[in-house]
Amino acid sequence: MTVLQRTTLHPTLADQAADRYLRIPFELPQHVDSIEVLLEVGGDASNAVIDLGLLGPDGLRGWSGAARTNCVVTHNDATPGYLPGLQAGAWAVLVGLHQLPARGVDVSVTVMSPAATSPDHGARETPVQRVLSGSDRGLPAPPGLTWYAGDTHSHSLHSDGELSLWELANEAVRSGLDYLGCTEHNTVSHHEHLDAVGQRHGITLIPGQEITTHRGHANAWGRIGTIDFRQEADSWMREVERRGGFISMNHPVDGDCSWLHPLLSGTTGAELFHGSSYRNPASTAPLAWAAAGGRDSIIVGGSDFHNRSTPLRPGMPTTWIAAEECTAAALIDAMAVGRTTVSGAAHLLGPDEARPDLLKAPVLVRLGGIANHADEEIMAIDAVGTVLVDRSGNRLPIDQDRQVVHAPRNRGPFRLENPDRWMIALCA
Repeated sequence: MTVLQRTTLHPTLADQAADRYLRIPFELPQHVDSIEVLLEVGGDASNAVIDLGLLGPDGLRGWSGAARTNCVVTHNDATPGYLPGLQAGAWAVLVGLHQLPARGVDVSVTVMSPAATSPDHGARETPVQRVLSGSDRGLPAPPGLTWYAGDTHSHSLHSDGELSLWELANEAVRSGLDYLGCTEHNTVSHHEHLDAVGQRHGITLIPGQEITTHRGHANAWGRIGTIDFRQEADSWMREVERRGGFISMNHPVDGDCSWLHPLLSGTTGAELFHGSSYRNPASTAPLAWAAAGGRDSIIVGGSDFHNRSTPLRPGMPTTWIAAEECTAAALIDAMAVGRTTVSGAAHLLGPDEARPDLLKAPVLVRLGGIANHADEEIMAIDAVGTVLVDRSGNRLPIDQDRQVVHAPRNRGPFRLENPDRWMIALCA
């Protein structure tokens, strides 16, 4: 074994204020078959959150945040979160100073070759049998389009999730989803696996990445390469647009992950219905954030599923996308033009498992493009007993199964509330 780099640091709050991302350079020689990076945090590290990433001669090669303390890269494989391939030249370990104790903390970084361990991609779970598909509900859509049910936001072992991609796909199939957005933190290492896993499990897996910083997160969908999270947020928008993807601001009022960046310019999405909404289902904080921003965004929802530690499973909430076909490219294109609506109703399958109620959940569908309807109308489906609320707080009780309501877009977003004032559906 050859040690290519061994460095001990003691970053302080002053270092964090100067630069949250420290680079520890090392030179990778020719004819190396594998490398392993080890990160150790010494002393009393209870208040420290130190992130791990890797830079190669060609830019960002991976990121695992605080979810890992080591990574392995070979020519043809890598630890989830990292890209395979070894190119001789200037590399660097990226150390993120997310949270530090007042007196700082000892951090040790070692890079060695060959690697002492091998990449572990987790369990290759056998595909489960599909019981239902949300698209079978047949929500009214313009000619040539179908409403597909899915979840735009989830995580696996490729970032801080606890499930392999195969296990994650099975969870989405159990929920009856047609598609699942796979959005790992600051990495696209999962993209090369998605087509094979999706075909094996019978579900469309949308390639995405969650651009993650201490001032907010954004999902970028598409096979567009890594977006550098160290840059200013508006540059993310320009790069995603230039590369043909679509971007959305995530969970804008969720604890210390709230959106503190300036609002992104251009056509973007906003995750106004998030898994955290189930903790306080009567909260209108995301809608207040959207109203204060003074601009319209394409509405999406995402569970932000990481593990089975809570009952919430993929599809809570469900983002319905009206697309020409259930392919990743078609679904992203449909999102980008705003053919989305979000439902939140779910049912318990036991004390530790809840799934979206895809066939009976109250849903709001905008009727633009359907014969005899203008874009000024929405239909409230299976929503009797709820109340439709617009941006200004105007309220309309729903008393028909498929009630059509005059709903100009400039009065949106529109939401359905149940008698407990819980938000159970949302659309533009």
